[in-house]
Amino acid sequence: MKKTRETITQKWEKKYKELEWSEDIKLADKKTKLRSLKEQEYEKEVFKAQKKHDTLLKRKKLEYDRKCKNEIRKLEWKEERVYKKKKKFNELQFLLDLQQENSKLRDTNDDWYGYCISCDRLCSWSELAWGHRYSRSIRNICLYPVNINAQCHKCNRTTWPRWDTVAKERTNHEYDINLDIKYWKWTAEQLRMYKESNFKKVDGVTYVFEPKVEDMLKENEERWSSKSFYKPKKNWRKVWEENHT
Repeated sequence: MKKTRETITQKWEKKYKELEWSEDIKLADKKTKLRSLKEQEYEKEVFKAQKKHDTLLKRKKLEYDRKCKNEIRKLEWKEERVYKKKKKFNELQFLLDLQQENSKLRDTNDDWYGYCISCDRLCSWSELAWGHRYSRSIRNICLYPVNINAQCHKCNRTTWPRWDTVAKERTNHEYDINLDIKYWKWTAEQLRMYKESNFKKVDGVTYVFEPKVEDMLKENEERWSSKSFYKPKKNWRKVWEENHT
């Protein structure tokens, strides 16, 4: 049968209907298997299954429409269109990556070297990580510069959740001592207080560190331009502007 716009469209519509029919059967089977659960758990699992089902059909519908259009374009001797997948912009992750880079640039000299905040060992740029004193999951201080300092990879790994508890406590204790030396007395204690507040009032005060993006971008540009050894992995300002226009 000769290909035409109508036959191509019908082919992809039929393919989508077949997929929709098979996915509906799968969803019905899933609901049947879930009936043994308690009412509250059943509703929760059915909601998740239904959401997954709808998302799949929506994604496949878009995919089939694009394939159909490209097949028609090919029939008309036109160049096929390439569809790029647009990644969802994670603003918090972007700011966290930017602040981490700023902290590492701050703690290294022009010769590409810096001291580990925990063991105080002189390390090159590649040997240093950005070490958080308190986890980045603690949202109120995850972007606080004092909470992010250059740390050698060995000490950084020691503070991971499943590491040896004694070694972790020793590393964190050394981190606290050097924080007080690096910044000011009681820095470690103040940081601990901020961490405990974490969007909760402590002595009637809630502490949340929210830096201005423009200040962070400006700091990054000033810091890396003064480092002869360093070339940024990405144009931070360009990425930010592209996702906020």
